[in-house]
Amino acid sequence: MSKELSERKKKILHALVDLYISTGQPVSSSDIQSKYLPEVSSATVRSELSALEALGYIEQPHTSAGRVPLKDAYKFYVDNISNSSQSQNALTDRETEMIRDRFLTRLERIEDMSKAAAKIISDATNYTSFCIDKSALNIEIEEVKLVPLKGNKAVVLIVTDKGMLANKAIDISGDADSEYIDSASMLLNRVFQGRNLQELENFDAAEIETEIKGFREIFDEVLKILRVYVSSHTDNVVVEGALKMLDYPEYNNVEDAKNFLSVISDHDGMAQLLSDDGSIELSVRIGKEDNGVEKCAIVTAAYKVDGEVVGQAGVIGPERMDYKKVIGVLELMKKTMSTVVDSSKNHLTDGRHED
Repeated sequence: MSKELSERKKKILHALVDLYISTGQPVSSSDIQSKYLPEVSSATVRSELSALEALGYIEQPHTSAGRVPLKDAYKFYVDNISNSSQSQNALTDRETEMIRDRFLTRLERIEDMSKAAAKIISDATNYTSFCIDKSALNIEIEEVKLVPLKGNKAVVLIVTDKGMLANKAIDISGDADSEYIDSASMLLNRVFQGRNLQELENFDAAEIETEIKGFREIFDEVLKILRVYVSSHTDNVVVEGALKMLDYPEYNNVEDAKNFLSVISDHDGMAQLLSDDGSIELSVRIGKEDNGVEKCAIVTAAYKVDGEVVGQAGVIGPERMDYKKVIGVLELMKKTMSTVVDSSKNHLTDGRHED
């Protein structure tokens, strides 16, 4: 059956979702008529609600009860507010200023950005929030240097465009004289200089087997240092307000609460769950079929620098979440975080240029 809706059906459906989000109670035709469509009779609203129920947008839990929205109703509602200025108007000027000021005040180091953002998003929306920092691997190796020590040891120094990545002593078997160390340093720079850390996930040493002959031990040590760094910084997930979800009646059921907490406590699983949204500026996934989490909606915003996604911020809440508020907060944080990362990047570049 076609789900093309008349303008009146759209207004009624939008009103029903609005009311259900704010009250959590089944919505009656009289509520919609009096608060949103006083020019339309209650009988007409009831007729339109019956049609929307037949189309699969809403349901009536009990014969004498009002209606509640289903997943398609929420999707319609989100599309409607995303294509208008409603999410922008969800925040007052004072709220906008307060959120931005709180973020910049809490942000003492760029490395703490994800934690600061997640905390503020959770406080502003009263839902569980998350931030995923993808910029940790967006690093280019500028130089690898070996400094010889006594006792067949050397210090590996790995310098990137964002500073020193590693300073670690390694063992070298055999005669590690200064000429050997210099040759090894030259080799390491030919192999690694200019590479992005993300490339190392699929790096195949077999392709340069001949070139690294005689230096394989040192090469393997440096590659190990880089891969350990990569594995420990892949999709760094920060979650705030984990218990806030339990404040909502949808999660009064113990089993549902346990399932939700198990999902958000698994950071690798969270990163995997959200990995498909990286290229989408704003993603809204509603219900288990879309996001894998029972009775949940996940709203994710990607923040970019120079057109490249460097991270994601988002909210996990009940399907009945305040989408206007959530999208408004995420859009504001997306712009603020992108500006902060861009400013930090430019400052770093200017600093290197001055040196």
